[in-house]
Amino acid sequence: MLEWDGLTDRARFSQWYLDRRDGFSDRARDADWGRLFEALGEWPEWVNLPRPGNRSGFSPLHQAAWHGADFAVVSRLIAHGAWRTQRTRDGRRPVDIARERGHTHLLELLEPVTVRPLPAPADVLEQQVHTLMRRTTGRCFEEVEHLLPPLAPLTEGHSVKVVFTVVGMMGGFRYHLERDHVHVHASSRMDADDGDHYKVTPEGWDEIR
Repeated sequence: MLEWDGLTDRARFSQWYLDRRDGFSDRARDADWGRLFEALGEWPEWVNLPRPGNRSGFSPLHQAAWHGADFAVVSRLIAHGAWRTQRTRDGRRPVDIARERGHTHLLELLEPVTVRPLPAPADVLEQQVHTLMRRTTGRCFEEVEHLLPPLAPLTEGHSVKVVFTVVGMMGGFRYHLERDHVHVHASSRMDADDGDHYKVTPEGWDEIR
């Protein structure tokens, strides 16, 4: 289960967590790949996370593209679940950054590959998933800014599963791709049961009973 961090306010994190996440991001920024992979051994779900606060949106794979890391390093990040479709805050994918920097040895490897296509155009499905998330969380997204997750990463593997924690919800969402829909699981620590499961299609969503 990989994480999507949509929070833009660093003050929402505990200092303990900030210290560890900042240390993780520092290793990618400094191209300290050995220590980065050590951290991924402890927190494998962090592989796509930017620095807390998400100002630039640079994940470790974006940093590897920037530095022109060795082919083996980038391959290992992708094997850990790094998303080639992930975009920075200004819309760049890792392959775009590698191309800008002249790191031609990485272009083919970083070009996104669709392993499992979405059942409908990404923007159509995202609109439905994001609308469901907004309605499910009440005023959470009004009170605390969250960047809502893209669905393109779900196409990068046969069983990509993502968790998106929402401040104020005391929980969040887990979502993955099924054959003809996106399965969204909304849950909170206040729930007496497993939470709510939804089948999301281009037409809308239905609760799974």
